[in-house]
Amino acid sequence: MFRFHMQNLCLSFINMIRFIKKLGPGLLFAGAAIGVSHLVQSTRAGALYSFELVSIVILANILKLPILEMGVRYPSKTNSNLLVGYKDLGDGYFYFFNIITVLTMFVIIAAISVVTAGIFSIFLPFELSIVLLSLIVLTLCSLVLIIGRYDLLDKLVKWIVILLSFTCIFSFFLTFKEFDSNKISFIFNEFSFSNPRDILFLMALVGWMPAPVDTSVWQSLWYEKKKNFKTAFLDFHVGYCVTMILALIFLSLGAMVMNSKGIEFSSSAVMFSSQLVELFTNSIGFWVKPIIAFACLATMISTSLTCLDAYPRVLEKSFQILTESKKDYYIKFLVILALGSFLIICLFLSNMKQLVDFATTISFLVTPIIGYFNFKIFLKIKGISKYDNLIYFLYIPSLIFFSVFTVYYFVLKY
Repeated sequence: MFRFHMQNLCLSFINMIRFIKKLGPGLLFAGAAIGVSHLVQSTRAGALYSFELVSIVILANILKLPILEMGVRYPSKTNSNLLVGYKDLGDGYFYFFNIITVLTMFVIIAAISVVTAGIFSIFLPFELSIVLLSLIVLTLCSLVLIIGRYDLLDKLVKWIVILLSFTCIFSFFLTFKEFDSNKISFIFNEFSFSNPRDILFLMALVGWMPAPVDTSVWQSLWYEKKKNFKTAFLDFHVGYCVTMILALIFLSLGAMVMNSKGIEFSSSAVMFSSQLVELFTNSIGFWVKPIIAFACLATMISTSLTCLDAYPRVLEKSFQILTESKKDYYIKFLVILALGSFLIICLFLSNMKQLVDFATTISFLVTPIIGYFNFKIFLKIKGISKYDNLIYFLYIPSLIFFSVFTVYYFVLKY
């Protein structure tokens, strides 16, 4: 009997490994999505408003699904990428997306590098400046991508996301054991829809939940590179579910560990992450510190690698489309991105929050616009299956929701 159970266990483990090996861009999407938006924004949502924003997080994930799903649908149907789709719609669509990419990429990579450097410093027995640590992060991640390109990125991030998921789930159960479940409430008490500060925070949360909409283009480029379209939709939905679950876990951790402490949390993402690790250590025990710190670091390394790969890949493909060539520009654009991001860190480290607000605001404001781009392409390649009809009916409330939020942003702001 024991031998029979061991054989079944071994077979299950082997099948799981085979399944994981088939996964690719879906977990890359998860790796890109779970960075600042999950570690900082989701956790802060729990810290500020307890469990009140759970419904909003779930709603944002559902309504972003049709827009982000185009990242797998288009390459699966056309064996191409969304940049080609935008160019086919018209030059305006194509140039608009690339302008948004250039406007935000240096600031976003700089912010991700600074947060990663801050968490990395937790593991060091000596002090180094954030600028120097950011340079180390940028250099190491760039070298990984230059040496291994997509294949190494695919293998690394896949296992980082899996380890991160197990670590976060383990941390959640450890924390839940110490938490009074009677305190869980989903009713809006601390959050108010009439409070401009609450609404602006909600917009920042929703704008990057589970990821900015331009990641649909990143996915299309990764799927085009992977060329494994048979399991593409399964791969995408696995990655999407992982992203959504981790968002809810980070929000829950913020609610259970941070909301009840009455501490004023830093507006700096770096300090916030350090506070998060220390609060877990104080609540559960010192032994949990390396587990939580590893979860935070794994979160940011996966985001650093995927985002550093995605932006040069977008620019390279755009340049190839414009010049009608297949010349390799990837390394050149990667070096330009790394150097430009490091320059931003050197010049504007003290104003990084304002720069990140600028980048996240742009990402939020273009959500209904890029969503509309993807909807127009969707109508061209839509099938007749029940799943296609579901995505179609999700598009309408999605575009309305994000458009209303965008208008409301301008009403509050001006």
